[in-house]
Amino acid sequence: MSNKKITGKVFVVGDDVNTDEIIPARYCTTTDLDTLGPHALEDLHISKNPARVPFRAGEHTILVAGENFGCGSSREVAPIALMKAGIRVVIAKSFARIFYRNAVNCGLPISRTLDLIPSNIKTGDRLSVDLEDESFWKGMAPIHRAILEAGGLTAFNKSGGKFKMPSTQPRPMTLAERILAKAAGVSYVEPGMIVYADVDRVITHELTLPVAAEQVYKAYGRDFKIRDREKILFVADHTIQIPLIKDDWKSQEMVQKAAVFAKEQNLPYAFLPPAPFVSHGICHVLFPEKGLIKPDTLVVGTDSHTCTYGAYGCFAFGIGNTDLTEIMASGKLLVEVPETISVELNGKLPRGVYAKDVILYILSKVTMNGFTNCVVEFAGSALEYLTEEDRSTIANMTVEGGAMCGIFPVGRLRSDPDAVYKAKMSFDLSRLVPYVAKPYKPDNGVPITALDDVPIEVAWVGSCTGGKFEDVRAAAQIIKNHQVAGGVQFIVSPSTLGVWERAGREGYLRAILEAGGQLVPPSCGACIGMGPGTLKEGQVGVYSSNRNFKGRAGQGAVYLASPATVAASAIKGKVADPREFI
Repeated sequence: MSNKKITGKVFVVGDDVNTDEIIPARYCTTTDLDTLGPHALEDLHISKNPARVPFRAGEHTILVAGENFGCGSSREVAPIALMKAGIRVVIAKSFARIFYRNAVNCGLPISRTLDLIPSNIKTGDRLSVDLEDESFWKGMAPIHRAILEAGGLTAFNKSGGKFKMPSTQPRPMTLAERILAKAAGVSYVEPGMIVYADVDRVITHELTLPVAAEQVYKAYGRDFKIRDREKILFVADHTIQIPLIKDDWKSQEMVQKAAVFAKEQNLPYAFLPPAPFVSHGICHVLFPEKGLIKPDTLVVGTDSHTCTYGAYGCFAFGIGNTDLTEIMASGKLLVEVPETISVELNGKLPRGVYAKDVILYILSKVTMNGFTNCVVEFAGSALEYLTEEDRSTIANMTVEGGAMCGIFPVGRLRSDPDAVYKAKMSFDLSRLVPYVAKPYKPDNGVPITALDDVPIEVAWVGSCTGGKFEDVRAAAQIIKNHQVAGGVQFIVSPSTLGVWERAGREGYLRAILEAGGQLVPPSCGACIGMGPGTLKEGQVGVYSSNRNFKGRAGQGAVYLASPATVAASAIKGKVADPREFI
């Protein structure tokens, strides 16, 4: 870090600025990171922009933010886009864990010391930040400071930077702590400790692997070989349907670059497209389906919804490209031990209410910052009624409350009886009704009975959250013997080819087609604005996916709901209660 004093104009943003706003996914289909800067903060919602003026690359040097800055996706290109736009330091009330870690890894100075700025700071003001002022680093772990001062994680490792593994006294541990202690090779861990852990699985896809491939070859030479190829699980699932919605074949270069790297490294678990515009499946559904995920293990991935694997008893969370690069080199990862929140679910779900309603309801109560940087450990009598896919839906969306992971006790390990939790919550599911999250936040949930008439143009069932077999079945059971309303597109995209095949055998796809629905092969697709169902300006859609941030699924407005609610809405032409059709 050559320049210790940073002076320039300030740009101020509000709370809960997400990574889709920092750099929209539509610009991330490239390994040329210099192209990102002009698009930084392009989709920033006006409510989070106090000055009501657009951010322009090159005009500002210091970014000042509110709470939970950088929530959402694990894309490391978010801090990189800010750096390419001229931002040299970020000061925020708090950071989402993934953004914080990615900023450290790529060498972007960050601070939570608000005393560094005047209380009345506003966009356009000039400010000087002295990195030699010890208060700048207040609250930052020494190892994170050392990485930042070295210019990032790879620079730190290549310079011979050392990390001394800490220790702690015997103590009762939560489930996640026990898994992490095992992975780190220590007897005990406690929240706040940073350990060097041996990773069991690393999930990646074509939006991130090509960037990490270029990084690893640049850092370690063209003859580099991955330390443990068996750990890497790759699938092309994000970008492959972009040409179906716009004339953009350049995006397919990401798949081609990933394929070249997979061949060079002889990756045993690389799932490339079996046909044009077709994925084997979305990673978080495909890999459990293939038997590649085991309980009581440490699973990480270059995707924020890696927390899904908590449904299978894993301690699982999202990472960025640089962490992937260094895992490929060493097999290990620096992990800060999180606190755990216990969430007890009690009661049996009423008819017509689904796991998606459960998590939308919980998020509406805790908000996007309610679980920030914590593990959510689920317990309670309701667990005996939840299927594996129900658990997957719920775990998948814990990150929308800021969680590192949502974990269910389904392996051999369990929390110690006297384990310490940051907080304990309890939710009665027995009287729950269908929930819908209004634009533009997943925590903006309301009972469907409290929603005014919302006409729709698109009803989309798909994603790692809402395209599993039971999701497709629920949608088909609602739509069977009905017809899709005029002017509505009802699109179903099963999460994997395995789901497609099973749903076809059991007659559910026929029911969807006979009702006037459309089938789209597996892909992340419209969830991330990269496939059929992506909204045009002014359109309204109801989706079974996990995020409804501004600009994420196109230029319209997304309501989040269960697949059954999506299907009911397709029949009525407006957001509708599925219980009417049961």
